[in-house]
Amino acid sequence: MGSLPELRIRDLSGAPLASLDTSACPTLDENQRPVSGTVPDVRRLQLANIGDGRARARLSFQGRDSASFSLQAAAVDGGAFDRVQTPFEVDIAPRASLEFRVAFAPAQRGAAAAELVVDDQLPQTTTDPVVSLVGTGLSLPSQPTLETGVERPGGGFSQCTDTATLSDCELMFPLVAYGSTVSRKVILRNRGCGGLQVTGLRVVSSLPGAPSADFRLESPRAPSSGAPLTLSQADGTSSLEAVIVFAPQDQGPGNELRSGFLVVDSNDPRQPPPAQAQPAVLLLRGEGFPSAIAATPSSCDFSRSTDLCGSSPKVPNRARFFIRNDGNGPVRISSATFASTGLATSSRFSLAANAVGATLQPGATLTVEVIHTDLPTYVIDELTLQAVFTQNAAPAGSVSLALFGGRQPCLDTPDDVTFTSTTPTSTQPVIIRNQRRLPDGGSDASSCGTLVLSQVRVEPSQFFSLTAPLIAPNTQVPAGAFVQSAVQYNRPASGGMQIGKLMIVSNDPFFGPPLGTKEVNLIAASSFDPPPRAVLKGCVPSMLLNDPNCSISGLELQMTVSLASLLTPRSVLVSGFDSTDFDGTTTRRPAEYQFRLMNPIPAGASASSLSPNTRGAADRATLMLPGPGLYRVQLQVWDSAGQPSMPVNLNINVTP
Repeated sequence: MGSLPELRIRDLSGAPLASLDTSACPTLDENQRPVSGTVPDVRRLQLANIGDGRARARLSFQGRDSASFSLQAAAVDGGAFDRVQTPFEVDIAPRASLEFRVAFAPAQRGAAAAELVVDDQLPQTTTDPVVSLVGTGLSLPSQPTLETGVERPGGGFSQCTDTATLSDCELMFPLVAYGSTVSRKVILRNRGCGGLQVTGLRVVSSLPGAPSADFRLESPRAPSSGAPLTLSQADGTSSLEAVIVFAPQDQGPGNELRSGFLVVDSNDPRQPPPAQAQPAVLLLRGEGFPSAIAATPSSCDFSRSTDLCGSSPKVPNRARFFIRNDGNGPVRISSATFASTGLATSSRFSLAANAVGATLQPGATLTVEVIHTDLPTYVIDELTLQAVFTQNAAPAGSVSLALFGGRQPCLDTPDDVTFTSTTPTSTQPVIIRNQRRLPDGGSDASSCGTLVLSQVRVEPSQFFSLTAPLIAPNTQVPAGAFVQSAVQYNRPASGGMQIGKLMIVSNDPFFGPPLGTKEVNLIAASSFDPPPRAVLKGCVPSMLLNDPNCSISGLELQMTVSLASLLTPRSVLVSGFDSTDFDGTTTRRPAEYQFRLMNPIPAGASASSLSPNTRGAADRATLMLPGPGLYRVQLQVWDSAGQPSMPVNLNINVTP
């Protein structure tokens, strides 16, 4: 006996695989109609031959729900992984391995089970592997469904009950002193299987209303119908966070309460057509109050000779701040902390005397002195003094004192990084320079100090991420020099507009808030291109006399045909004529069609009984009927960008 193969199925890490759990949105809704925008759950596996003999491996699905699973394999030239008909055979050399993929696309909700069987087709071996496939058709609404949640004061989100397009919860903001700001988040989530397109996101003072003076949308950048934000279960991008800022302005006594609305336009079918559009609305509430304490001056640059820092003449490395009680009751300083440490001292700044516990009567002033330790490297910090009313310890406001010392650096980056590529992933470099731009287009670094980059990061995003070269914390960039990183964009299949933020935290005080932070906008504005939609219909020859495209009289999902009623040669026309491709603005025909005859194939028939059955064929095919049985025809279409539709099936029950 010669050398024998020994086949194994592994995951990509090389670990043996005996079972596979997977889940995906059903391809049909409750009325057995195709759901657009769903894609299979695809898992990458490895077929390994650990034996010493070559094998002709035969891969097939068996079991009750085998039709919900499909196999994807790459061409021998290393091309894309395409769906292949099973049983599928492939040669595998000794001690070699091949990657293949299993896709789960259930037609309905609930559990599905099957087995992936690999047969080396040799009677001498007994090691043919079997993988148990356990799938779950997700019990989610078939149509796009908007769900909202609001940030809780202690962190996390409270889900809003969404039985209608109006959410029954509010986004509440804490007491905020006039002239100050606080931000809170709203989470938008698509809990349906269909892709949710957010075409409008705005903050207004009333309905329908004008923009609010007290609330504003900080991120993401407002979408539009031409460049929607796409929330898709299929892409794994089913949620996003919107940041709302509350910045109340003093309108006089008796006007402390503020309200507004976050308005969300989307394709959630619970929203009526545009003529009667009632978008999703979330109530915003906040309260402003006048701070009892104020500070003069509010900042000090110890290294700039023209900044007197509260003294005349200027005292080197010492600043004086005058804290005044503008309220109508006595207040007490309850805390004094530096932003860099959270303590009453920092590495470069300290208080000459402890201010905590000091009491100020109405109209009184407290002098607070800050000492600076002089070093060349430029630093920024912030001293915050909190006050409470002595009568009831209620908040009386706070003051923040900006502190600067050393030679100021000159952070220079682009304001926006724009991605226009249509590929699944693309990368753009980001160059961070230490220089000052000049009006004539040139640059100058002669007066710039050392730039210290505390942090370079991308705000958490499903679309954008930092990639090599990465910039380490506390990287120093000399005057006139630069460092470089890169941002990667992961484009969802349907395109659309995605927004992100690159945050650069440095010792350059020109940027903020927060102090020393520059935000670079990450913008991807590829056109919205949902997957095409396949429609499969069947017609017997007599139905084609007045309907040559099998569009009007054609039957979907299932049809019954009697062989005795057909003329020779007996056949059925299957048509994809009604399939569509909507690119966001125009509906057209798909670019490619492929018809397949699925297993199990009735006796006397074969895959070639359906012709043509190759990708790129015409929008119709002829199925020859050599005898009775259940013929299962499948259609999949592609758009001009190669984006596939969900496969659709037609069951043709042929009787004698």
